[in-house]
Amino acid sequence: MTGSAMLQELRTAGSNPVVRQFPEGAIVVFDTDLRYLCAGGHGLATVGLSPTMVEGRTIDEVFPPAVASQLRALAGEESTTEIDVGHRTFLHRIAPLTDGDGVVVAGIGFARDVTAPRQAERALRESEQRLRQEERRLRDAEAVGHAGSWEWDMVTDVITWSDGLFAVHGLDRTDFVGGYAQAAARVHPDDRRTVDDAMESCRRDVVPVRFRYRIARANDGHRRWLDSRARGVFEDGILVRLVGAVADVTEQVQAEAEVVESHAFQKAVIAASPDYTFITDLRTGAMVFGSRDRDLLGRSAEQTEALGPATIDVLVHPDDKAKLRVLNDEASRLADGQVLHLRYRLRHADGQWHWLSRHVVPFRRDESGSVVEVLGVLRDVTDEVEAEEQLSHDALHDGLTGLPNRALLLDRLEAALVRADREGREIAVLFCDLDGFKQVNDTAGHAAGDAVLVETAARLSAVLRPEDTVARVGGDEFVVIVEPWNRTGTAKKASPLDTRRRRDLALKVADRVVTAVRKPIIVQGVAHQIAVSVGVTYPSLVLRGSSRRYHASDVIKDADAAMYRAKDKGKDRVEVFSVGPPPAPATS
Repeated sequence: MTGSAMLQELRTAGSNPVVRQFPEGAIVVFDTDLRYLCAGGHGLATVGLSPTMVEGRTIDEVFPPAVASQLRALAGEESTTEIDVGHRTFLHRIAPLTDGDGVVVAGIGFARDVTAPRQAERALRESEQRLRQEERRLRDAEAVGHAGSWEWDMVTDVITWSDGLFAVHGLDRTDFVGGYAQAAARVHPDDRRTVDDAMESCRRDVVPVRFRYRIARANDGHRRWLDSRARGVFEDGILVRLVGAVADVTEQVQAEAEVVESHAFQKAVIAASPDYTFITDLRTGAMVFGSRDRDLLGRSAEQTEALGPATIDVLVHPDDKAKLRVLNDEASRLADGQVLHLRYRLRHADGQWHWLSRHVVPFRRDESGSVVEVLGVLRDVTDEVEAEEQLSHDALHDGLTGLPNRALLLDRLEAALVRADREGREIAVLFCDLDGFKQVNDTAGHAAGDAVLVETAARLSAVLRPEDTVARVGGDEFVVIVEPWNRTGTAKKASPLDTRRRRDLALKVADRVVTAVRKPIIVQGVAHQIAVSVGVTYPSLVLRGSSRRYHASDVIKDADAAMYRAKDKGKDRVEVFSVGPPPAPATS
């Protein structure tokens, strides 16, 4: 497809309903001068823009210098970045559009407001940082070990405390007489039963017990949490004493409460995110956490987590598995704050494939510092991908019949000529022009004429093989490319006899076209009788003995000349191109 033809197609894309009404974002197409050819989508209004304010203007005329500079840096290659516009953040994805020779002639861009998920991600990272700090405090508290110890002599019924334990209680040694009643009186009333049961267990068994309780410090009245370990000491089967160690774990208890609050906050942030939030184990590919308040393509978080290491094999499209595994490998080396993005397909519970946009950041590291778990968000972008595909399709196909247009026809014909020349194969090109179509438009109106064209396109496609090409190149003009060697059972190299047979096959195809079009076409109860004149050319007829390059446009011209000869001889027939002056053009 030539660059000029492609640009012409793109300039009209702005009227496409998919572009105008694109949900959750904006679509723009711009030329190599960074001038917008078309724009649409509900997302334009988010930044106070409309298609009329964008189309025909350059990036510098639409956006402030700082934003325009970032957008300009993206142009020319496929890239994705985030740009702040005002107080909002937008995810921009730009990709080049190339013509048939691979030359970049334009670019397409998608923008989506990601302010809310980015705020959620930042909140999650801050929450995780606080969690790590609390975990370190917990480890420090455990490292302190025993803050005090005690011993209860069962013979004398005297309890002895260490200096550290007196310090924990804020109690002067001279104020403690050493009895259990006084020691137990230091315990919070709600925890007294816990302490009494622990002492009774030590009296019966040598198995150590661990229990936690509260006290009020004697010197300042502050409530403290104590963690105690105790066991009975038996001699010849007789209990002689109880021994124990006590640690002040008030900070640990408070940290645990803060951790619970942090987890609650994290869940609240995840619930507020518009996307599906997940945590993936990079070593296995299993999802270890997913948003509990929403489904992932028809599956609950529990169902997805239950897949374990089989998640990738079960859910990911075969063509995307390798890309996802490569991304997971790259994620293991991410620095804090770095983001990786991938667009890939997942299978819905109903069996359909959906396109998902996946962003991940580091979540947990191992002892060596490698990322072992990533936190990510998923968004279903099936509509966005289908819009891209539809835009590309519309640029290369006829809007009425859905057949390839002239640009795509020329591209396919050039490729067929190269193959034919390289491998000694024969092809045929049929130029088909309807006879009597003008009368349909004049008598029944253009709506009926459009219906006739759609039915004609369907009939042409029906008499061809999937390997052949039929395109609409004008109002009532169609071109067919027949590659007989591209059918099952045909040899690659053609002998003279094979060439004759394959030309005969092309003529049979042409006869089927004529026969198919002759049948009346019924539109709203009215039968319309049209016919078709077909011109056939074999490029090898012209190329034999010639050293010049025979282009697709040359082939179309020869087939067109043969078609006019068919019209000149009475229409509704097939004529083969022969070298010589073409007849004068005939009317349809």
